Order: sequence, then structure tokens, then C-alpha cells
Amino acid sequence: MMVGTTHVDDTEQLLTASRGCSELASLVRIAGDFPRSDLDEAAASLSGANWDGQLGDALKHLATRWMDHQCEALHATYRALGQRTWDTWSAYTGAERTNAAMFSGAHAEIRATFG
Repeated sequence: MMVGTTHVDDTEQLLTASRGCSELASLVRIAGDFPRSDLDEAAASLSGANWDGQLGDALKHLATRWMDHQCEALHATYRALGQRTWDTWSAYTGAERTNAAMFSGAHAEIRATFG
């Protein structure tokens, strides 16, 4: 597998993006729970004999689809993107520290040898 090269001008932006994605994932989870609990409550109250259970079942299905499919997918996407940007930030800054230390050592050796 061929790996491309990328130059990052501001590594802190990767860290900011990672934190932002994690925060959005949490907000999506919280926001998704509000209609879910309301729909579950409504479904329970509309599942009686007067409705033949059909409206309640439809609301339960809607609540499940909303939370399990829509919100969970968006939540997982934000979490994965947050993790990837953090991993990239960590790898990039680690490589830069290693390179800086290596070149600093080489520079010191050159100075010691040639004055």
C-alpha cells in the first residue's frame, strides 16, 4: 500500500478538529435521546385497544429508526472522525519531535567536529 505525504501547517488544528468531532458526537447522542424518550412515551400511551396498537407500534418503529439508525450512525461517524484526526495529530507531532531531536543531535555532532 502506498502512503502519501502530507504537510500540516498547524498541528493544533488537527487537535481542535478531533475535540470538535468528539463534542459533536456527544451532542448528537444527547439530542437523539430527547425525541426517543418522547416517542417511547407516546407509543406506550397509544398502544391501547382504541388504536389497535398500530399507532403505538408505528411510533415505536419511528423511535427505533431515529435512534438506532440515524443518530447512532451520525454519532459513530463523528466519533471515528474524531479518533482519526487525533491519531493523525499524535503521529504527526510524534514524528516531528523525533525528527527535531535527530537533527538537533546531528547538528551538535557537526558543531563538535567542525567547531
